[in-house]
Amino acid sequence: MSDWPRSSGRLPEEEHHTPRWVRVSAAIAVVLVVAFLAVHLAGGGMVGHGS
Repeated sequence: MSDWPRSSGRLPEEEHHTPRWVRVSAAIAVVLVVAFLAVHLAGGGMVGHGS
């Protein structure tokens, strides 16, 4: 029990990296939100919606 918690053999700073798929998904989400906002602020998108 003296070695609890067990070391994974990695350096402490390496244990907290965000997985690549999370960063890629976040980047794609940001790009989609920015594109959506740009289209709507430019007056396009969903023309006639709600009328």
